[in-house]
Amino acid sequence: MSSIPVRLMVWLLLWTATAGLSRAGVDTLKGTEEIEDGIIYSWADCNAEWGGEDCRRYNSGAITNLQVGINGAAKERRALVKLPGWDRVVPDSSTLLLYYKGGADTMERTIFLYPVTTQFFEGSEFDNNLGNYPDEDSGVTWYHAYLDEGDGDSVNWTNPGGDYITAVACTVTVSDTHYYEIGDFNRILNYWDTSGNDYGFILINENAFPANSSIKTFGTTEGDTVRDPIVLLFYPSEMTGRRRQIVMEHLRSD
Repeated sequence: MSSIPVRLMVWLLLWTATAGLSRAGVDTLKGTEEIEDGIIYSWADCNAEWGGEDCRRYNSGAITNLQVGINGAAKERRALVKLPGWDRVVPDSSTLLLYYKGGADTMERTIFLYPVTTQFFEGSEFDNNLGNYPDEDSGVTWYHAYLDEGDGDSVNWTNPGGDYITAVACTVTVSDTHYYEIGDFNRILNYWDTSGNDYGFILINENAFPANSSIKTFGTTEGDTVRDPIVLLFYPSEMTGRRRQIVMEHLRSD
């Protein structure tokens, strides 16, 4: 894996704004309108509990760090991502870019990406990057694909921690702080296309030993804009092969 220099980030944004990135080329998904993300929590004893509520009922749709893994005894975080900016046209190939910001230890950790099978809603809660007990019309939690305490029409996950299919997966192994490239992301898009369930995907840490320090932190769409998630969609055209080569050469440069 290689890091993405700031000059490439500027280059990608400029290229997106030009006619060169038409449908017959490369499209970029980036920002809060095109990518939604949040994290969910597996444990009960949250800070700043509200009326006996616990972290498993906390929404974190507006957090500025996307955390995946365990930090402490049985305290697991999982991340959920959806792509409202994708127009459901499957590209020739695609790449998901995640910026790794750091972790509880320096060990390499493997993160799995699985398509979710239940529609979830991002929500908008934020409290010291821990989320909070949701207001009315909130969103995803460990227990819920959608928690709406006010109207009482919440939707529970079938399985706490998220409903997802493990037969379709992408992986990324992270260690140093920089952007990581998940180059087989079309596996997720193809599943969405064939199943019709383009609900998003979940990121789950392998949580290998020592599991209690497996947590890894990534950039989010609500955080630092030069470290947020990016999806590159490569569409068929005479120039696509050369454009992909150019983009990948920049991704691998330092």
